[in-house]
Amino acid sequence: MMISYKGHTIFAFADTHGMYRRLEVPAEVDILICAGDACEGFDPVDLKDFFAWYAAIPAALRIFVAGNHDMIIDAQPDYARSLIPEGIVFLENSGIDFDGITFFSVPARPYLKESVTLPSDLDFLITHGPAYGHLDCEEGDKQLFLSITAAHPRYHIFGHVHPEGLKTQSIPGSTSYMNVAYFEALRAH
Repeated sequence: MMISYKGHTIFAFADTHGMYRRLEVPAEVDILICAGDACEGFDPVDLKDFFAWYAAIPAALRIFVAGNHDMIIDAQPDYARSLIPEGIVFLENSGIDFDGITFFSVPARPYLKESVTLPSDLDFLITHGPAYGHLDCEEGDKQLFLSITAAHPRYHIFGHVHPEGLKTQSIPGSTSYMNVAYFEALRAH
């Protein structure tokens, strides 16, 4: 999904489930966000191949957030993080400021394990799972919803649920929720 924000062109996606090479990334993008489920399971070869593909896409910033199907991240976190090449920023319970845009992620794969406090003045919250009540196909996390309601990030980027077509729900004066799951589109491709 394309987002124009503060002079940058951002492309966000999730849920390629190993089909990332079918994804058409627009050439004009300068920030990439992967909100998880790049691969399937525990095979480090798959994750390493995804990272090689992702790192080769021209962009000033590439962010990766793990999903529940990127199982090696949870099973062997140190090893999995050693696979992430230079040029890809892994976010989990952390954030980054890039050219005046703040990005932050908490591990909602698909649910939070504990309540979280999000930073104020946050532009992009990136999680794998959705918040309760917002494009979540009734699978959203209530703790995440409460955290978003308290912090009011400009955008919440997520995947996990695979509706037909990408979905955006904008709430005037509040957070824009964006489900960037590409699974259905890539499977049909």
